Amino acid sequence: MKMGIERVLKEIFGDAVKDIRQVYDDQISEIMVEAVNGRLEILRPAIKNYGGSVEVLSIEGGDCLVTYVGPESIGSGIKAAIKEKFPDITNVVLTG
Repeated sequence: MKMGIERVLKEIFGDAVKDIRQVYDDQISEIMVEAVNGRLEILRPAIKNYGGSVEVLSIEGGDCLVTYVGPESIGSGIKAAIKEKFPDITNVVLTG
């Protein structure tokens, strides 16, 4: 199957395609966790000022598990920020 996909992509995109690699669900989840944690870097200074902390633990399907310590109102903002930037995440669960 990989060869067929590679052939079609090379027909369409030519030499711009250098390599085809299969990505597994676990790898996608790890990449998403890194991406969400990276996005939260914007909020971390403000959260820290309130004595809090935030860290994404896992993403499975549409669920994002986040360890959060801090004011409830900021927790709501964290949920909204994650859902806005990552529309595939439909549920953010804060644990503390």
